[in-house]
Parts: sequence; structure tokens; C-alpha cells
Amino acid sequence: DGKSYGGYHDIESTTQGWSHNNFVLRIARTQSDPFAAPTRCQVQVNADFCRLPPSLYSNKIRAVALSDYLHRAMFAHAKEMGVDASLDGQGWSGPKGGDIQLLSPCQHVLEQSAVVVNSDGTVVTQLTINLPARGRTILGRAAQEIFGQTLTTLLHKALNYALLNGARVESHVNSIEDQMWLQNQLESQGLIAFVRDGAILPRASGVDDHPLQGGIPFESPESMRISFQLPSNGITVSGMAFRKGISLICGGGFHGKSTLLEALQVGVYPKVPGDGREFCVTAPSAVKIRAEDGRCVTAVDISPFISNLPFGKDTT
Repeated sequence: DGKSYGGYHDIESTTQGWSHNNFVLRIARTQSDPFAAPTRCQVQVNADFCRLPPSLYSNKIRAVALSDYLHRAMFAHAKEMGVDASLDGQGWSGPKGGDIQLLSPCQHVLEQSAVVVNSDGTVVTQLTINLPARGRTILGRAAQEIFGQTLTTLLHKALNYALLNGARVESHVNSIEDQMWLQNQLESQGLIAFVRDGAILPRASGVDDHPLQGGIPFESPESMRISFQLPSNGITVSGMAFRKGISLICGGGFHGKSTLLEALQVGVYPKVPGDGREFCVTAPSAVKIRAEDGRCVTAVDISPFISNLPFGKDTT
């Protein structure tokens, strides 16, 4: 406590790490000063502490889904505990740093490194800690509290299965596995996409990917409706099937054309339960193609789309 900030380099350890009763902390390189990027840390939590049921990570899809749930739980607990807030110091000489940050989860369930469940039941989490300081001197007692109390409490709340809602965890994992199963059925059915009846496709805003409150549930045209029975619970889901070939989406302004296209373009990823777009899936090989804005088009006959321009402008 009170030493030059460079003294934090003494806690660097990537091989053996710093052992605790329930986890091992590894720090590759500490930040060089209080204003640099925060220190990246890896924490490996023992399987005996987490006690995760093996059925929840029995294959890769379920392990990714379980990792996603634990990531969201850890992020939520960090917010609840306020550990993502830095010390409230004023000016150069005031206390600063001290916050713990995790990758912010999105609405998609993706394989990531923020929280990973290994095949042996251990959990590895990656986070950053902004090492506390006053000016350019170490706040050693604040750092001791972060590593000795705050971090251990966060891990205990988020990664100890006994403190989690087991039914919710299992429902989350089963939902992701069912979505991936449904995506794998598209090829055998001659489909390239499926949009579930009852899905809420519109988003809250252009910068908020959560579902729009009061959004109108999607309903498939009867001529395009198809059904699947989910393997985990036997529930049947129905919706609109896009068959291989060319599909034309048309309609007036604000009729949902772009909303549907946006749902299709992210249908390659499974969604977190409650997103509204669960079981809206697209073939994993699908890509979005769009013309570059302002691109010059020459030597192309566009008269079937645009004609009768002012001054007799030719579009052939």
C-alpha cells in the first residue's frame, strides 16, 4: 500500500497462478498506470465448487449454452453488487479504478471466452480489473478487498450451482439445443429458413436489440406453414418455411419487410430465451449481401425496376 504503481507487476503469474481454496487466479500482465487499459485476469474455478450437473454440458452445444447462462448470471451479479463501478475519486490525487468488468452479453448465444465450462466441470472466466490507485500510488488495501472478498463473492454467487435456479438453467440449455436441432433439420426438409408463429421480430430500437414491447406476434401464411416437434420436451412449433430457391418479400411501407429480413440474417445464431426470435432459424451457411451505398451501377438493364424517369432518362 502506498508504493509506486509499478509495484503491481509483482502479482503477475501466468503458469502456476495464485491459488485459492476454490479457484486459481492468473494475471499475465498488469496495467502500467491507472489510466492504461485495465488488467486482464483469468480465473479457473474448481468443479467441486461449481458442482454443475454433467447432463448440462454433455455435448458442445449444451456446454456453450451453459457457459452462456453462467456468463449472463455473472454479468448480472456484477451489476447488482456494483463491482463494475470505479472508485469515486475527484481529481488527479483522488482514488480511482477498482472496478471489475466482464464482456457484456448480447441477445445471441455464441461461443465466447468470457465464461467457459470445460469437459471436466471446471469453469474458466476472463475479466478485467482496474487496479486501484491514488494518483500513481497503489491502494493496496482496496486491491486486497477486490481480490480477497469482492471477486470471491462474485464467483460464489454466479458459478455455484446450488445458488442458481436449476429449472431455469436447464430450460435455457434445452432451448438452445432445440434451436440448433431445428436449424439442422432445414437441409433435410429442403428449407433455408424458418420463422416461428408467435415470434416477436421487431426490436426496441436501432441501438437496443431487445424485443419491442407490444410488438405484433408473427403469423405464417397458411400456404407456407410447417411444423416441427422439439426433442427436449415434445412441444410442436409451427411457422413459415422458406424453401430453397428465390423468395420475394414485398409489401408497403412499414409492413415489416426489413424487420423480417433482419430476423433472417441473424437466424444463423440461436437466441436467448425471451428474445422473441427463438426458433427463427436460417441455414448456417447463409450470408447477407447488400450493395455498397452510393455504388455506381453501369451497363445494367434496370428498366424492369425503374423506368419513365424525368426527361426520358434511359434505364436499359
